[in-house]
Amino acid sequence: MTSQDDNYRVTAEELRQFIERWEQLESEKKDLTEHQKELMAEAKGRGYDTAVMRKIIALRKRDINDVAEEQAVLEMYAQALGMTLA
Repeated sequence: MTSQDDNYRVTAEELRQFIERWEQLESEKKDLTEHQKELMAEAKGRGYDTAVMRKIIALRKRDINDVAEEQAVLEMYAQALGMTLA
């Protein structure tokens, strides 16, 4: 066996480890997604509006200044159309 064969074997083993770690993360992600679905079903069962909850979650991920700017533009457009936002 040559040194090149040893290098290949080490590389193949390392590659296999990366792939297996990726597969493990995919499995964990699938489990987390299922837990999130269960959580939303529980919240819905308790009377919460899950569509609004999802919007709040999305807003919390964004920069507060971007959200404020978007809200200001939304209000300006609504006013231009004679609409009032509660």
